[in-house]
Amino acid sequence: MIDSHAHMAFDGYGSDREAVITRAKEQLLGWIEIGTTVEESRQAVELAHKYNVWATAGVHPSDIGSLNESGWQQLETLLQQPQVVAVGEVGLDFYRGGSLQEQEDVLRQFITLAQKYDKPVVFHVRDGKDMNAHEEMIRILASYEDSVRPRGVLHTFSGTREQMKQYLDMGMYISFSGVITFKNAAEIAETAKETPLDRVLIETDAPFLTPEPYRGQRNEPAYVRYVAEKLAELRGVTVEEIDRVTEENTRRLFSIAV
Repeated sequence: MIDSHAHMAFDGYGSDREAVITRAKEQLLGWIEIGTTVEESRQAVELAHKYNVWATAGVHPSDIGSLNESGWQQLETLLQQPQVVAVGEVGLDFYRGGSLQEQEDVLRQFITLAQKYDKPVVFHVRDGKDMNAHEEMIRILASYEDSVRPRGVLHTFSGTREQMKQYLDMGMYISFSGVITFKNAAEIAETAKETPLDRVLIETDAPFLTPEPYRGQRNEPAYVRYVAEKLAELRGVTVEEIDRVTEENTRRLFSIAV
């Protein structure tokens, strides 16, 4: 399996990162190390190079206030590294407030960067109390003509089934995390059941969103197998089938060679 979204460079692994990575390398083909700030994108690339996995470069929408011209230049340099397979994670996050206009402007700059280097985009989308981030993201993506619309994945998908279909109509992939194992996430689990298998990715978002049976503990890439097991249960197929299909999808989207 490939964990399509993890944050092994985060401080939460400072004391036992090597042990966690060893478990991941023993059980998985690898994972994609996701950048969330300029500095963490740099660390992601370093980690990917050291452990022969893959990385992205981008800035989480909650951290765009720190972006300056130097930061953009550094990200562009990182995107030219062979380990970097995508721009991300970038997008819209209204959970703690934030300006739609500012986030949209920065997101469109990241999309331009992805187009320049022919990279897919890892989209982060989180609703706020009074703002539906998925509706805004769909509007933004729909504003691009088919020929220039970015390709990408909605990571840790949290939208509705109707929104999932709208994303699929625009060529996007949908990624599911340990959330589908939660007892209080029946709607997301139902969406995972209905999403066409050729457009599904699996992820941990480690160290967050730990799946059952380890919910409440720190997550790690090796736990992506629990996401695969739950997806197989929901779809009525074998875990081996989920493993095969999601690996193919991940390789296709991120242009990862066999």
